[in-house]
Amino acid sequence: MSERVVIKKNNRESIVISQTELKGNDLVDIRTFFTNGEGELSPTNWGIRVRLEKLDELVTTLSAFSQNIMEKNND
Repeated sequence: MSERVVIKKNNRESIVISQTELKGNDLVDIRTFFTNGEGELSPTNWGIRVRLEKLDELVTTLSAFSQNIMEKNND
């Protein structure tokens, strides 16, 4: 699957979310990319990969974490 989502982090970096496969495992890769000298996105070592079956758990946990932080900041 070549689909990916790019979220601009700042002028030099982006967060790229993509689906990959490694050793027979379907994975979701969330990684910081930088813009190289040719203006193309290149991956860094900073990121995580999770098995596709763990993606819902990660999203649910991140949503709860975000909501908790927003509630604390609104107090």
